[in-house]
Amino acid sequence: MKRTTSTRIHAAAALAALAALALVSAAATRGPAAEPQGARATRVLLIYDMEGITGAVRPTDVNFGSATYQATRESLVEDVNAAIRGLKKAGATEIVVIDGHGSGSPDPDYILDRMPAGARHEMRDEPFDPYIELMDQRYDAMVAIAMHSKAGTNGFLAHTYNGHTRWVMGGHDMNESMLVAASAARYGTPVILVTGDDVLAQEVKAFSPLTEYVTVKQAIQVDSAQSRPRADVSAAIEAAAERGLRNVKSIPPWDPKLPAEFDNHYGYVMPEQAAVAINFPGATVVDNKTVRVMARSFIDSYLAFRALAGFTGLASTRVVLDGVRSQAGGPALIRQAQSQLPGRLERTFAATGTTIPRGFGRHGYR
Repeated sequence: MKRTTSTRIHAAAALAALAALALVSAAATRGPAAEPQGARATRVLLIYDMEGITGAVRPTDVNFGSATYQATRESLVEDVNAAIRGLKKAGATEIVVIDGHGSGSPDPDYILDRMPAGARHEMRDEPFDPYIELMDQRYDAMVAIAMHSKAGTNGFLAHTYNGHTRWVMGGHDMNESMLVAASAARYGTPVILVTGDDVLAQEVKAFSPLTEYVTVKQAIQVDSAQSRPRADVSAAIEAAAERGLRNVKSIPPWDPKLPAEFDNHYGYVMPEQAAVAINFPGATVVDNKTVRVMARSFIDSYLAFRALAGFTGLASTRVVLDGVRSQAGGPALIRQAQSQLPGRLERTFAATGTTIPRGFGRHGYR
């Protein structure tokens, strides 16, 4: 009897072990267990500029060191934090904030100790390009706060990247919200919310009609604007951010539908700037202020545009120098300034450091 009972016990144990092995095998075949509904992390990348801040109504408002800069920073915090509140309501688990303005301040334009829980400001030890170096497949959505309209419009402080440049990519007259959207689209990420003035509102509606948009002010002309009431703007941004993230699957990434090879028209305010641009490899003349450069991708187009924006800006300095030279005492002033440059006997190619400065302002690097 004892032996029979023991045999039955061992048999039951064996059957239990076989059942456990079967469950393990089935689980291995199916793969990892699905996450519970709502458990998946939702990550949002938020980039901000300053020209489209609610409280920025004069050109000096967005310049580090001006009398009104600190008040503009306060308005920026309110705009950004309203978006963060809305995103968190919609379930965002991680919100990464990046500075897309680069005012020259040693600190980010956003006031760091005002960052809400659940969000963080991206800080790096080296300069970086916020338009292309932070975006990747981790993010479910992108938000662009305080943006401005494209070069050549009457929007408040309208420009594209620099004040003297214009970029038409494969027929698309680019603004910086489109730049952000095209960069995010490389990873299938949609821009769910943009804020700025009433001129930019029409531009965003034209290229991404399902993107939420909040008009924070009316542009009077390029150098002046009229803000909406603070409470109204904050409530509108918070609500739009929440709607945008809840509807993220209904907002497609921006697809400019570029062919395998397409042309970029890079335009400049002065012919002297185009005279520099025409030296870029592959550049051809469109007119006395515009060059054409062929490209095969958005990134190639953007890198050419960025490089040319820097190179062509030097032409403005040459025009200023020529103007100074024509004035009484001007040649002496120029010689005095030139004395700061290495003379013929002082020129050397020996390195004086290990890094090269990058001209992107300060976008959150230490």
